[in-house]
Order: sequence, then C-alpha cells, then structure tokens
Amino acid sequence: MAPTVTMLESAAYERMRAEHPDEFVPKRVLLAHVDKHSEIDRGNSFWVKAALVYDTVTGDHVDDQSKTLSCDLLLGLADACCSRIHPPRDSDREGTAEVDESKREAAKDVAAAKDDAAKGTQHPDEGSDENKHVIDAIFLVVGFLPRLFKAMSKGDTNSRDAVDESFKSTHMQDIVTDVIKLENQLPLKLLLDVVNHVEAAARVAAGQSKLKKLQATLEGYQLGFKSENFDCVIRSFCLYYSPFFSNSKQVTAAAPGKDGPDQNVADTLLDCLHASLVPRAPAAEGGGGRTSRIPTARELRRSGVRLEAVEDLRAVVEFKEATATLRLPALVYDFKLATVARNLLAREYKEQSKPLTRYFQLMNELVEEVADVRIIRGAGVVRGGSKGAQEVHELIKKIDGYATYPSVFMAMDLQIEKAKQFHEKRMNNFFVRNRPAMIWASSVLAASVVAIITARKTRG
Repeated sequence: MAPTVTMLESAAYERMRAEHPDEFVPKRVLLAHVDKHSEIDRGNSFWVKAALVYDTVTGDHVDDQSKTLSCDLLLGLADACCSRIHPPRDSDREGTAEVDESKREAAKDVAAAKDDAAKGTQHPDEGSDENKHVIDAIFLVVGFLPRLFKAMSKGDTNSRDAVDESFKSTHMQDIVTDVIKLENQLPLKLLLDVVNHVEAAARVAAGQSKLKKLQATLEGYQLGFKSENFDCVIRSFCLYYSPFFSNSKQVTAAAPGKDGPDQNVADTLLDCLHASLVPRAPAAEGGGGRTSRIPTARELRRSGVRLEAVEDLRAVVEFKEATATLRLPALVYDFKLATVARNLLAREYKEQSKPLTRYFQLMNELVEEVADVRIIRGAGVVRGGSKGAQEVHELIKKIDGYATYPSVFMAMDLQIEKAKQFHEKRMNNFFVRNRPAMIWASSVLAASVVAIITARKTRG
C-alpha cells in the first residue's frame, strides 16, 4: 500500500483534500484511516455499514425495529471473524486475567478523561483497531461488493447502468464514491481473510442470543463467491469504477499480492483499478520521450485529424497517420467521475510514470472551450453530460489541477508527438492553413459566375 500511504502523509494531499473535500473526504462511511477529520464520525458511519450488511444478508431493509439487530449482526460477524483472522497467541494467554483486568481499568480511565466531543467518534462496541478494520472489511465484502457484483453480472443489460440503478439513491451514491477514496482503502489481504472466514463466522454468530431472530438466516448464509473467484469480483469492481466506457466485460486487474505496473503490489481496490487502466508495456520505439502539447479539438479538425473513440478500458492513445485518426478511450461523465479521477491522480502523484495523469492532461489540452467538448463528444470520446456540455468542460479543465505539468508517460507522449507533427505539417500547407478563407473565396467566385451567366441569359 506504499503509493497510498506515501500520498496520505504528504502536504500535497492535504492541499487537495482542503480544496476538493467532496472528492477526498468521506461523506457516509469511514474506512481504515480513523484519524482523518471528516464530516462524519465512526459512530454515524457504523450505522450505515450495519444497515447495508443487514440488507444484503437478510434481504430486508433496516427500519426502526431492526436497527439494533442490524448493529448486533455486524458486531457478531466481526467478533467471529476477528478471532479467526487474529487468533490469540499462546504467549498471550498466560496471565490473561490480570493483564486483561489492568487493561480494562486503564481503558476506563482513558475513556473517562476524554471530552464530550470525542465520545461520538466511534460506536462504543467497535473494540480495538483490529476489530474496527474487520468491521470495515465485512462492510465491503458482505455488504457492498456482492451487491455490485450481482448487478454487474446481469445478462445483456448495460452493467454500469444496472449498478447505478441499484445505487440510485443519494446516500448510496455517496457510499459508491466513498469506497474509492484514497483514505478509505483497506488492504486486499484483509478483504480476502474476511472472504475466507465470513461464512463460518456467520454460523458462529447464529448461536448468539442477540441474533436468535436471524439464526436460520445465518446458518444458511452464503457469500456468493469464494476466495478463488475473488478476482472476478475485483474485475467487476474495476469495470464499474473505470472512467472509460466499454461494452466488453473483459478487464484485467492486478491480483492481490501480485506485481502490478511499475512493480507495485496491488494492495487495495484503488490499486487494482489503477492497474486495470494502465496500458501494457509497449514494444520499444525510437525517437520518443519528448512531451508535447496537443492542439485543441477544433484545431485538429481544421487540419483534417479525426478523433475516434476506442472501447478500451486502458488509457491507450494511438495516432494512425494513414487515416489521420487520433484514437482515444471514451471518457464516461457520471456522478462518480470527478471522485474516481482525482483519487487516481492523487495515487500517481509521487510516481515517476503517470499514465492516467497524462491522459487527463491530454484531455485538458484538447478541450479549450465548450465547442471542443461538443467535437470530442460528437466523436464519442466523451459520453454523458448535458447537451450544453458546460459541466463536462469545467470538470476536464479542473481535474488535473494539482498534477505536475507536463506529466510523463512515454507511450502516450510518442503518439501525441506524431499527431502534433502531422497537424503542423498539414497547417503549413497554404490551402489547409487558409481553408476558411479559401472556402469563402470559392463561394464568392461561384456566386459571381452564376450571377454573370444569369445576366447574360437575361440579356439574350
């Protein structure tokens, strides 16, 4: 989790967080980093997690009568899971009575010393930091991911639309964006541990007196996927959160514990998403490395360069000189794009190679005015947003505001340089450079010829 940890501890992230709280600060659920200031506290967040887990396990929505039961369910699952994921060592069992008693007394003294403002920062039954992280992992593995995976697996329907329909309420959309935020990332190893143990934990929780009403449900509970199929769940997650459009369900995400791009281990869901978007290493190609600004969409159209959308979930940019075509992945404008993009760019901030940052800088260069957005949307390179395209223009212009400029990604820089050289060569041609004037002059000349011919016929 090195890229995430490094960025979270930086002054740059604090600046980003302060200027764009909607994209970086959790609104509904707090995961992992409990020390960060947020609009919500662990206590309010706990109720949200408990409600979603209860909904997924039982199939019933939480109401006033079942609110306490939903909390007992999450706590019961967490206790049973935690004892399996973090079993006590033999050395820890020696003298446990005296040690535990002293710890309890010390904990009471510390709790009593806290002021009232601090008392609301966590649910009183969440327990140790280890237990809190298990609670957070259960929320993802039992509550959130199965719901997303089920919606993404629906037949021939547009999978993204199916998930959006499942998460259409405002508070669910807040959960969707919270899950991908940099400071809400949990280790994939912990998620896998919960996958491996949660079904057995449900059987244990079924014996708890507080969960007697759910005994039959918990005894028959099945997660819906096994650890060996967890990569399919990750792929669905990456496909849904990808900023790029594709009708294909084929996506490659770095597996937990394996090397991803730049030899970084895919430690979190955000890491997996990033790995699924980075182009594969291209074949060696000479004359590259220089970073150039590309002309705007209107300028490219003037020189005869055509934009074309590619249904590729990776940030692959390609210029085909034979057809004067610049091929780009199709960017999807939806409610989560700003959050996904900014957190991906924040993750890349400390890295030398920045493919996603370079892509969004390329889009920034292509789009100077709203008219440019209309051109690239007409080509299918941007999908979604209103007809006026104003909100798409504003987002593209602001999204890479903190990125070092220009950021480098050699494979993309080579293609941009090719497109720029082709554009400049065409614009150096007199007729191309003066195409609007030539068209006007041709129109005037044609009109004059028609007028002369008409006048002669009239005289004759």
